[in-house]
Amino acid sequence: MLHGFAHAESFLGLEPLQSLSSVRQRFPAAKLDAEHPPWLKDNQFYCMLDADSADGLVALLFEHDDEKRKQKLADLQKSLPATVNHADNPQAKSLNLLIRQQREALARPLDERLALVRIRWIPEKPQRLAILQSRYGKPDAIEIKSGAPGPIFVWQRGVHAYLTPDRKLVKMIEFWFTEDDLAEVFLKR
Repeated sequence: MLHGFAHAESFLGLEPLQSLSSVRQRFPAAKLDAEHPPWLKDNQFYCMLDADSADGLVALLFEHDDEKRKQKLADLQKSLPATVNHADNPQAKSLNLLIRQQREALARPLDERLALVRIRWIPEKPQRLAILQSRYGKPDAIEIKSGAPGPIFVWQRGVHAYLTPDRKLVKMIEFWFTEDDLAEVFLKR
């Protein structure tokens, strides 16, 4: 069985855009030390989750949107009319509220601003591809990447399975949260 990866948002209880601080709370004994692969961007945090309930290695990728928020804050401040009495102007009140929200978001600790965007599971023993295919069906695409030991099966659901060259076993599974996953999170908030 594929150990809970049927819906990655519930794998080990992890959800799309979950903050790094909440993952630390959920797994207090786990070391979530930063790793620094060469592809990592400045707004990203990559770590390995060593959880007893995971059969193998689980890597987590988090991102923050500080630069976008700073730009949004600057744009909002520019659009705020300087000569208008803010107490009597509904547009100015709305802009001030948005400005305050952006400032509050940027003032939160980094662990609270970092949001989970990808889960990578490397099982101790390769999993049978048939299990994934019974759950997701035929892949929507097959990719070949240099450096990958075999093909990568891709499903629109956000699942990427890295296969052995004979295409029978899955050595690693990545789950990228889809637009639908993210929209569901925003609707719940």
